[in-house]
Amino acid sequence: MTTVTKKAAPRSIGTAAAREKPAEDKHAPSSSDRIAKVVTNSILSGRWFPGQRLIEGDLARDLKVSRGTVREAFKRLAAERVIALTPHRGAYVRVLTREEGRDLIQVLAALYGLAATLAAAAIDRGDNRKRFAAAYQRLNEDGPKSDRVIHTIDRGSFYDVFLDIAGNRELVRINPSAPTQILRMQVHPYLSATYLEELFADYKVLYEAIMAGDGKKAKKAIEVHTRRRAAQLEHLPPEAFSSGWINP
Repeated sequence: MTTVTKKAAPRSIGTAAAREKPAEDKHAPSSSDRIAKVVTNSILSGRWFPGQRLIEGDLARDLKVSRGTVREAFKRLAAERVIALTPHRGAYVRVLTREEGRDLIQVLAALYGLAATLAAAAIDRGDNRKRFAAAYQRLNEDGPKSDRVIHTIDRGSFYDVFLDIAGNRELVRINPSAPTQILRMQVHPYLSATYLEELFADYKVLYEAIMAGDGKKAKKAIEVHTRRRAAQLEHLPPEAFSSGWINP
């Protein structure tokens, strides 16, 4: 791994939640939704890794809710296949199997292909061009040899802006952001320098196509990128999909 130069020190879940939510939120009827969002955001921010155990009592204490509320949130997240619940290990962030990775990439190819076409058509609306340029610049500055957490966060942000620019709220709603982030974090340590350089080259082609308003080329860039990711997936070692995977 290369030296991290811009990674901020992680904050505790409880401290972050306390700053973002007023105290009375703990009594709101949507408490379990709030817990689910905290868990999801912790995965998206790279604070929690695939395979990491989630302690029910710690979350209840840090977020000032009942253990029953945490369990309810866990059940929802398990149904969404973001976390896993097992009799012996309890709750933990899921580790995708190779087959699940294949299925996810197929979904992303279709979803992002449509988004690429729409984003190219909408690039000159409002501040879309400026926002997309800023998101790409952050990702490009990371480079293919950047820290895994920084890279996956900035790549996720790049796609978030990309989907937002597309302007279709249903695409944003159905985007499997948490499983996608899990897969990114999961496979990154096993990608060779050549693989990472190829992926970064794909981002540049996609960016330039959307900035040029060329929907056809942008969609093609997504197709090439997702095919490449699918091919890379098949060459990863079994350990990348092991149930014992955690922060190698």
